[in-house]
Amino acid sequence: MMDALLTPSQRFGCVLYMLLAFLPTPGWAAERMNRPDLPAPQEPTVALEDSRSKREAEEPPQLVPDKGLLLGEITRKALHLETTPVIVHDLAPQLSGSAQVYRGASERTQSSGSIRSGNAYATVFIDPRTAEKLKVGKPVLLRHKGQDVNGPPEKEGKIFQIDHELVSVTGQAELLIEFPDPANAFPVGTWIEFSTPLGSDTSRLAVPQSALLASAEGNFVYVWDGRFYRRTPIAVSFSIDGLVAFVGNPPAGTLVVSHGAEDLWLLELSLRQGVTRSSE
Repeated sequence: MMDALLTPSQRFGCVLYMLLAFLPTPGWAAERMNRPDLPAPQEPTVALEDSRSKREAEEPPQLVPDKGLLLGEITRKALHLETTPVIVHDLAPQLSGSAQVYRGASERTQSSGSIRSGNAYATVFIDPRTAEKLKVGKPVLLRHKGQDVNGPPEKEGKIFQIDHELVSVTGQAELLIEFPDPANAFPVGTWIEFSTPLGSDTSRLAVPQSALLASAEGNFVYVWDGRFYRRTPIAVSFSIDGLVAFVGNPPAGTLVVSHGAEDLWLLELSLRQGVTRSSE
């Protein structure tokens, strides 16, 4: 009713008065600067959600039948997964293993014998079919068993003798290795690790040793197709110089997991057990 009695100019004056009553007086800002006990005005903040993290958090690892493991980016980073392509490399198969020194370099030798002073001799039993691929005089690389690969360089020796006389009794042939040992660092009873080539270099499919998953179910690699990690069986031929030679699939250029294969296997086992429980 009162608004109806006021003229337009009177109503405008009332509104102006109310606005001026709530505005800060001159010197208000300076007074606040001299009053540190007064709380400073806070500007409103807006919390922004990381939609990517939220989305990935909603995508737990999955084991998709006939396709493989499906992982989000966060899981892949947590596992530090790395991939490398299957390569074609010139490699020669090798025989490697452990042998024991049966004659030291310091022992006296007969002038009429083939054993030479200053050389040590080691023995090992091998499969007779493997022995047929070897020849006397072939080079052998050796070191103390358990020696650090970054330690002293390997010593060079050779195949001294291949004995087939005990094959009918033991089912194995005896391989004798000869190598120089002027410092007598390999006395009788010392165990050595040795390797010798079984053939010539041939182009072969190969992956890094770290990519090989040797499990109770067989030998596998994890193939990465851009979305899924698929455990794929491989037919291993031999390992040499940090590489695993194999035949068949996967073909050259295929990306395989070179770091983290064992972690993927453990994750797959866990997911398989979860699927089994849910189906019971």
